[in-house]
Amino acid sequence: MRLLNLKLSPKIVSIICLFIIWKFVLFIVSVASYELLPLYSTHLLGGGFNYYLTNFYLLPWANFDGEHFIAIAQFGYQQYTQAFFPFYPLTFTAAKIIPADPLLSLAIGGLVISSISFPAALVFLYKLLLLDYTENISLGVIFLLIIFPTSFYFNAIYSESLFLFLIVSSFYFFRTKKYFLAGLLGFFASLTRVFGVLLFFSYLLEMYQYKIPLKKVLWIFLIPLGLLTYMFYLYFSVGDFLAFYTLQLIVGEQHQKGIVLTPQVIYRYIRIFLTSPWSQTFSTTVLEFVTGILFFVLPLIGIFKKIRYSYLFFAFFGYFLTTVQGSFSSLPRYVLVLFPSFIILALMIKTLPKPIIYILAIASFILLVIETAFFVRGYWVA
Repeated sequence: MRLLNLKLSPKIVSIICLFIIWKFVLFIVSVASYELLPLYSTHLLGGGFNYYLTNFYLLPWANFDGEHFIAIAQFGYQQYTQAFFPFYPLTFTAAKIIPADPLLSLAIGGLVISSISFPAALVFLYKLLLLDYTENISLGVIFLLIIFPTSFYFNAIYSESLFLFLIVSSFYFFRTKKYFLAGLLGFFASLTRVFGVLLFFSYLLEMYQYKIPLKKVLWIFLIPLGLLTYMFYLYFSVGDFLAFYTLQLIVGEQHQKGIVLTPQVIYRYIRIFLTSPWSQTFSTTVLEFVTGILFFVLPLIGIFKKIRYSYLFFAFFGYFLTTVQGSFSSLPRYVLVLFPSFIILALMIKTLPKPIIYILAIASFILLVIETAFFVRGYWVA
């Protein structure tokens, strides 16, 4: 505990309590949606249609990508699943040895990892923020993240919770000069998501800006080894170092080969708005578009807010890597881990009148409830 410097202060206790309330709200929403919202489709429901119906309080949290993570944990990589990085499913692979239904055991294992990782991420994020900001700003960032309309993905069998924990804890240890831990956690981050490797370049910026000698931070070279490990595995298993990228062109028709700039993506969405009728799918497109604009602009505003260059680099290129294939699809989920953008958002909201702040918070919470209900009933959200 002395190494981590994570004393259970009243503020940290309040963060844990906020997490528990959030988790309880999501449970109530999932139960209510079962009674009030029709099932959208039998496609990519957690565990398949029959499992989904008989294990409703568990398997809806494995909808869509969650199915792939469970399949990787149970059977290893199959065709097209190489688009998903390995560390998250590895963390709960051992759950299949439990003498019960392997699929249910793995689903429980995935939920346990997510349910531990998210509050741990919130605590580390709070400690990281306190290095630069007041308690009010730090808690404001935590609150914004928890009520964000797609924050329910932190409760799902997705890698968001684990990845957020790895990046904020790595940043925290780098900032507190525990470079081995920063590099080790960064290694696992780049084995969880491709843009975990951005930590390495963020730390190079820290070194340059604050004159940190290279010999002190050699452990950061562990970070790109996570990505390289997976790339070599892909080469020897499927003959393609970049299978995690090239497979996106197959499994996602909205993706395009090469680099597509953000203005081109915006133009594409404007055309969709002009030609598509209103529907749940259309509302998802609106959420993608608004998120795409907001999280493109936030790092630019962060320059004037004097956010650390390493944070701005991580926020901007984390955004860029998720939109480079020509779509904002899934962006409302991907931005959840771009914590510097939430810092900028909190600093902006702080300047608004309190009634406006309350209205924005309530609106975001209502959207969170709606998006959660859609997700657990098989509607594509992000």
